[in-house]
Formats: sequence, structure tokens, C-alpha cells
Amino acid sequence: MLDHDISTADALALLSVSDDDPSGFNRRQFLKMVGYGVGGGVALGSLGASVLPQLLPGQLRAAWATNPIGPADGVLVLLGMYGGNDGLNTVVPYGNSLYYDYRANIAIPPAQVLHIDSNVGLHPNLTFLKSLYDQGRVAIVQGVGYPDPDLSHFNSMATWMYGRSDTNLPTSGWVGRWLDGVSNASDLFKAAVVGSSLPLHMIGNDYRATTIPEWGLDFGDGTSASDLRMYNAIRAYSAAPAGRGPWHDMIARTEHSQIDVGQTVAPIFVADLPSGELMKRMTVAARLINADLGLRVIDASYDNFDTHSDELNGHGDRMSELDAALQMFFATVDSRFQGRVTVMTFSEFGRTPWSNDSGGTDHGTANNHFVIGPSVRGGLYGQQPSLNALDRWDRLDFSVDFRSLYASVLDGWLGGGASTVLNGSYENLNLFNALSGGGGGGSGGTPPAKTVPTDFVGVVPFRLMDSRDGTGGPKSPFGQGMMRSLQVTGRGGIPTSGVLAAVLNVTSVGGAAPAFLTVWPAGVDRPGTSSLNTRGGDVVPNLVITMLNDAGQASVFNSAGGHCVVDVVGYFGTAAGSRFSSLTPARVLDTRSGLGAPQAPVAQGTAIDLQVSGRGGVAADADCVVMNVTVTEPTGPGFITAWPTGTAMPTASNLNFVGDQTVPNLVISKLGAGGKVSLFNSFGSTHLIADVLGYFRAGSGSQLTAMTPARLLDTRTDGGVSHPVAQTPLILPVLGQKGIPSTGVVAVALNVTATEPTVNAFVSVYPSGESLPTASNLNTVAGVTRANLVIAKVGSDGAVALFNSAGTTHLIADVVGYFTA
Repeated sequence: MLDHDISTADALALLSVSDDDPSGFNRRQFLKMVGYGVGGGVALGSLGASVLPQLLPGQLRAAWATNPIGPADGVLVLLGMYGGNDGLNTVVPYGNSLYYDYRANIAIPPAQVLHIDSNVGLHPNLTFLKSLYDQGRVAIVQGVGYPDPDLSHFNSMATWMYGRSDTNLPTSGWVGRWLDGVSNASDLFKAAVVGSSLPLHMIGNDYRATTIPEWGLDFGDGTSASDLRMYNAIRAYSAAPAGRGPWHDMIARTEHSQIDVGQTVAPIFVADLPSGELMKRMTVAARLINADLGLRVIDASYDNFDTHSDELNGHGDRMSELDAALQMFFATVDSRFQGRVTVMTFSEFGRTPWSNDSGGTDHGTANNHFVIGPSVRGGLYGQQPSLNALDRWDRLDFSVDFRSLYASVLDGWLGGGASTVLNGSYENLNLFNALSGGGGGGSGGTPPAKTVPTDFVGVVPFRLMDSRDGTGGPKSPFGQGMMRSLQVTGRGGIPTSGVLAAVLNVTSVGGAAPAFLTVWPAGVDRPGTSSLNTRGGDVVPNLVITMLNDAGQASVFNSAGGHCVVDVVGYFGTAAGSRFSSLTPARVLDTRSGLGAPQAPVAQGTAIDLQVSGRGGVAADADCVVMNVTVTEPTGPGFITAWPTGTAMPTASNLNFVGDQTVPNLVISKLGAGGKVSLFNSFGSTHLIADVLGYFRAGSGSQLTAMTPARLLDTRTDGGVSHPVAQTPLILPVLGQKGIPSTGVVAVALNVTATEPTVNAFVSVYPSGESLPTASNLNTVAGVTRANLVIAKVGSDGAVALFNSAGTTHLIADVVGYFTA
């Protein structure tokens, strides 16, 4: 009977097998056979009956071919943390005082924790991992476990490796069964284990991974002239049947195959490997990926996580090893594959919430795990296990079944098949962005500095991201300095191809501190620009025009943290669509005076239908309008939604406000029945103002060339001095600046920010050389930084004018695109 307290090493040994060829022949056994003299045709009877059943002629592959990885394939690197990693000292609930009550002798002080938010942070030795998290490249899946958990290393390892919930004897593993569905007879290099034996999860019913020890193979990998002569001779005598029987031919083919494998992986071991077991394994894994052998899954697991004593030192060492190995791995992976690799951690269980008297912890249950890579939707998933009212030997409850983690990786990264592999349906956590051939989901290739001229297609607003409920990403706020990738194409009526830029309404919700958000095309470094600014605790929207990468993605960065909501309202692409006609701003709605609607505030829960086409210079056949909509004198907090009249109101918003606040936002909306736009007020009552700035219609007008954001103006620093703007219009040259052509441009798309205003006022942006319009683009509040997108017609002198109505304010302008006839 198996000892329930079997050690980690013994449990792993019992759940692993020698590196058998997927058809049943063991290469190491063969080498032993050569030592017995079998290769020279000696009778096999001396080998014993136990060996013969594994050596049936015809069951061995003649040769192992390698094929490069497919253009849309990702690679998964598995990092098992055998022994039971302590999830509470890895993802530390430093904001919960019970953590310190339960673990007084091993708890990590709050000041040492690498803070993610006000509740949790990472172990202080995970500095590189924290930097990846801040870039939006790490998903932390909290509270992972399974029903009726077992505290035995052997039983719990077997459960995790098997990956199914039935009670059958686990004779195959979850990766192995995936291999069964995607492999063929030549796929030795579809999956590999960096090590000397195959763990159960890498073994299927028909196929299995191959092992590649971190020190290299025993035979076949020599590169000297004498070695190569010997290999060629062995290959030659296996080239055709020798007439000496099937056993002779099988052994000859095996020798040939062993040499093929050795020669294939030999370059991996030419350069010296770093010291440390995990560093070696992860470096070998990276080199295997660079060799482009067709590998889809690589296991580089390690152990020594069974920290029953001296955990602060022992577990701290494991965290340092993990962090250094991840840094080495991503530094070693070639740029061709950087966007196509994902690392996933797992462990048979977590540790007890209480520490013991030896400065350690005992076998536990729920745990926290990482999914890491450029294509990952970074953030917190699941729920941190509750610590409330736990006695000394109580265990943590889980919130995410570990098979949901597997299902998310199988369907989101390895191409599907989760329900078959896992023999059931499990929640997909939506951990990944789309994978782009040649670049991966997170990078999708590096986009150019600007697009070609594009036409516009408006859509009914569609919500792409809401971190409050998990739409389009994790159900958790952005951490301080966090970036997340946003998949735009293929959702909400946006095509999967031909889309070069998107129009997004981005809203910051409830950040605790002043912050700025930046939206830009995924795959390039974050520009030194901003898309919207918040003062902390408020709800602030702004319209954004952003380029997308080849995979149809944008990046979203939050400097101080908080929730983010993103709605798409249209896109610019290469197919024929609508083109832009710029207008000098003209007012078409003011409920204070009765212009365009009754002279009364818009009541709670009601909408007005605004006639747009045929007014303010908008063509009668326009299909989309560009207008600045302003809320003023609201009686309470709420939001405004704009959408095409005659269609169902979408789950989206364009402006957010609180009582007595004046808030503008640029709106690009499809026109609905009769050329109208509907405007809905969610709460209280408020006046609405709308100024049209332009329109889109099919067949005529100008096209947008979208750009990676670039700063044109910053009165705080331009010329090395600070010069805030008073009531004299500031003339900003735009033609010939920051990649904008010097001729042919009729309008520019600018994100304009007012900062450090001394009084409440407004800012207007209009063509240089023309009269100041009766319209505003931005309303300022003393001491508050605010931004608004502006599509401004360019004056005859190639410039735009910016006017501040009162006091002084600094102005910032970032260009995101321009329109050409």
C-alpha cells in the first residue's frame, strides 16, 4: 500500500516513466542492448522475457522528422512547482491582517511586498515577474484547486497530471491526450520534457513527449569528424533491409533514429549553459524554441517546494530561481518567437494558511498560479482565497477549478480540444489575446509609424472591455503602471482583417489617485503621450482614435490603477467606406435655449432624438457625425449614451458626470432613422449641448491616416520654459510636424489636454486664421487636468488655433492621425 506521506521525489518518480519512444521502444534500453552485443546480430534470448514485449518489430518509427512551428501556433512552457508551492507567500495578501495573524513567523512585511493593488502583491524576489505584470503580460489566477482535495503528493500530483474528474486509473495525462489529437507518426518534436523522464501529464494514449536532458543526449550528438563518420556508417546499414530478419532491421532503424534525434538537438548544447537546475532547463527550453523544431509544449518543471520548515529562506530561494529563470528564458528566446511563447505554472497543491512552529507550512489546497507571455491578457483572475475564521488546520477554499486553467490554455493557446482532453466543459478564463501568425497575440508584429489612408465605418457602440465585470479581460482593476492588451477586431461587428485603426470610447472608473491612461497600437513601446486624465475617485471618458497591430489589438496603460471601460464606435480600414468632411464648429443642440430640442433639461431615464443631417453644414446624405457633446448643470451622477436613432440602445456610454459638473466629450456616431442621433440620460436631469465638427459619408471627403501618438505641444516645457496660455489664441503649426505631411492635409486628430488651469473656463480648437466659433472642445475646472479628442480643420497657414476663455492654463496636444483629400 502506498504511503500517504510519500515524498515529492518519490511521488514524481512513480508518476513518471523512462523516455519511451511513442511506439513503445526505449532508446536507453537500446543503448544497453548495444552494450550486450545485440547490434551485431547476437540472439535476443539473453535479454530476458521482460524486455521482449517492448521490442515488437514494426512498432518503431523509421525516422523522426521535424517540421517548423505553424505560422499561427503558440508554444506553451510548463513550469511545475513540485512539492506544493506556497501561494500565499507568492501572491501575498498583504492587505489582510489575518495573513499576519496566521503566519507571524513567515509573513512578508507589507513594505517588502511588490504591490499589485491595495490587497495583494508579489514576493519581493519576483522583481522581473512584477515588471512583466506591469506590462500586462502576466495573468495571476487566484484560488486554483479542485473539489475534495487530497493532501498526498502522489494523489494530488496524479489528479493534476491526469486532468480529468472521473475515477478511472490515470494512465494518460492532459498534455498527452492533447498530443493524441494533433500528432502523427513523425511528431517526436511536438512536445518535449527537459529532463530524464516523462511525467504522466506528458503521456497520451497513443503519443507522448520526448525527453531532452539538460546535459544533452548520451549518444548521437557528437560533432567531431570521427563521430560523423560513425553516424554515417550506422545510417548506411539501416538504409534498407539487410536480409537478417526483422529484429536486426528494427535495431538498425533505432540506431538511425537515435542519431537523428541527437543531431537535431546537438546545437542546443554547443554554448555553455548557466548554473542552477531551473536556469539550465529554461535556457534549454528557449533554445529548443529557437531551433524551430515544431515544438508546441515544453515541460521544464522543478521541485523542492515542500517547505515544512525554514520557509522564509527555502521558499525565498525558489522565488529567486523562478524570477532569474524567467528573465533568462525571455532574454534567450529569439525575437521571431517572443510573441509566441507562454509560460504556465502549476503545483499539486498550496500550503496551509497557518505557519507551523518550524517556520514552515504544511500541505494545503488552493493555490495561485501564473500565465506569462506577450499574448496574455494580464491581470488578476479568480478570487484570493478567503482567510476568514480559519482554525490552525483548516484549508483554503478554491474559486477556480484547475481544469479551467487547463481549458483556458488548451482552447486559448493550443488551438482547442479542451472538452475532449478534459472529458468535460470548464470555464474559459479568456486569458489570451488572439495569436497572429509570425508574431503572437500580444505583439502581432510591429506596426508602422502610420497607416495608409483609410475609410471609416461606424458601428452601433459595443463594449470591448469592462474590468469591473470581466468583459474582454480579467475581472479586476488595473494595477499601478499596468498595461493590458485589448482585442478589437473580430468583435462587435469589427472585421477580422483590413482594419488599421479603431475609434474607442475609453472611460476610467474609480482610481484611487490621479492618473493618466494611454492607448496605442500593441507591439510598439508606449509613447510619451496620454489619452485621458483623472484626478482619482472620478469617472472620466474620452474618445480615442488608435492604430491597431496586425492582430487587431491596442494596448491600454493606467499610470496609477483603477477600472477601465472601452466601447468601440467604429473603425478605419482599407475597404471602401465613408470619408470625412471637416466643418467649422457649429452648435446644433442646446437644451438651455431650446436649440435642437425642447428648452428643458433631459430627464432621468429618457432620450432625445437629435436631427443632425442637414444642419450645421452636415450633408443630408451623411451616415456618421463628429460632434462635441457637453453635459452641464446635472443634478446628480450619471452617464450619456449616443447611438443611431431607431436601433436598440447599446450597453455603452459616451460621457460620465457627477452633480454640478460640466463635461464634454467628442462623439462619433452613426446616424439613424432620418439622419438622427439619440441621446440618453441615465440619472437625474441635465442640459445637453452638441457642436458638430464634421461628418462622414460614402464616396466623398478625406481619408484618415492613423499614427502612433506623437506630442506636438506642451506649454509646460516647450522651448525649455513654461508659458501657460491666457486669452490670446495659441497658433500651433501642424503641417510638416511629427510625420504629418506638409501638404494635402485638411484636418488633424488631436488629443488636447488642459492642465493646471487657474479658473473654470473652456478651450476651443479651430482653424488658424478663422474667427473664434461659438463652440467649445474642452471645459476646464480650476486645478483639474482634463483631456478631449479634437478633429480640427487646418487653417490656410497649416496651423490650428487654441483659445482659452479665462485665466491661464497649460495646453498639451498629441496627434493621433490626419485627414487628406
